[in-house]
Amino acid sequence: MDQTCISMKGVSAGYGGVPVLRDVSIALGRREVVGLIGPNGSGKTTTMKVIAGLLAPVSGELQYQGLSLSGMPPLERRLNGISYVPQERNVFPNLTVLENLETAFGVAGHRAKNTSLQERLDLLFTLFPRLAERRTQLAGSMSGGEQRMVAIAIGLVLPPTVLLLDEPTTGLAPHMVSQLMTTVESLCREQGITILIVEQNIISMVGIVDRLFILKDGVSQEYNDDPREIGQKNIWEYL
Repeated sequence: MDQTCISMKGVSAGYGGVPVLRDVSIALGRREVVGLIGPNGSGKTTTMKVIAGLLAPVSGELQYQGLSLSGMPPLERRLNGISYVPQERNVFPNLTVLENLETAFGVAGHRAKNTSLQERLDLLFTLFPRLAERRTQLAGSMSGGEQRMVAIAIGLVLPPTVLLLDEPTTGLAPHMVSQLMTTVESLCREQGITILIVEQNIISMVGIVDRLFILKDGVSQEYNDDPREIGQKNIWEYL
């Protein structure tokens, strides 16, 4: 049985006619954590937007669990299990933590009938104890790092099959970075979620990824050695 969850083959994409991705090919296996690194402007976020359906590719093939994603809108992709957590603090600032999660859950409407909101909240508050403590606090009054937690929790409130994390450690204190990476790894190993993670804090990420792709000048290349070894080398050789 094919163990590929997401497959990008020869994908090119850009903005306003300006190319960003050039013939990018990346595959995500089921139940694995894949890292995507590269210099600023190399196309990492663009790659995630293409998978999430926020940007249509100019050419190439994109499949999810063996089925083409061509023409499938972003909401439909989310309801089918592809969740994207952007780098921005993607929260409703005038709603409490709990209201943010309830609102995100409600997007599914009747299609969430087989998923219990309370069960999801119990899981999320276990994963993020700080959010449990501050569930009645307005998201906009929280620190940047705490808002990142809320954004990630929003991405998880409907059970995903694939989780796309764009710079999840932005704004987090060092001790929280370590905790978050442990949580990300547990989401894959214990919850069975396939994860693609973009991260500038490469050292914090390489200890949890199964494979690593390098994106430079819009072209992708898989790192063929143990990802943990990249931390012992001059990282800038690969960027």
